Amino acid sequence: MGTGPKRISSNAARASIHTASNLKPISYWKSDAMGIMAYVFEEPEATLRRSGLVPEWVGYPPDCAGAGIAVPAHHAFPSYLKLLRLRDGRVRLTIDIRAVLRADDAYQDLMRNLLADTQLSLIKGEPR
Repeated sequence: MGTGPKRISSNAARASIHTASNLKPISYWKSDAMGIMAYVFEEPEATLRRSGLVPEWVGYPPDCAGAGIAVPAHHAFPSYLKLLRLRDGRVRLTIDIRAVLRADDAYQDLMRNLLADTQLSLIKGEPR
């Protein structure tokens, strides 16, 4: 039984990633020890599954409050991710901000447009 990452088509990936921007983080968390910032979401499990933020190969915690799963960064998913089951049945997702931003099409479009704008002084190399 393989537990490795599942490959999905680019169309399927785009469809699931597009819904990630509909989620709103409730807070953020910064770890100086790990050198990351992470968003914190609290959503029903079905909503998180549809968002595309949690890879399909990552399991969700059992239905008992306090159960959790942490996924260390590795080659298939180089971002920190932690899931915790809450008392009301929802799941708290703590995920590296970089993973969320990579999945946010609107943010990626904004960054591409900014970097392509040669009139911006930082892009042209002009002094500040």
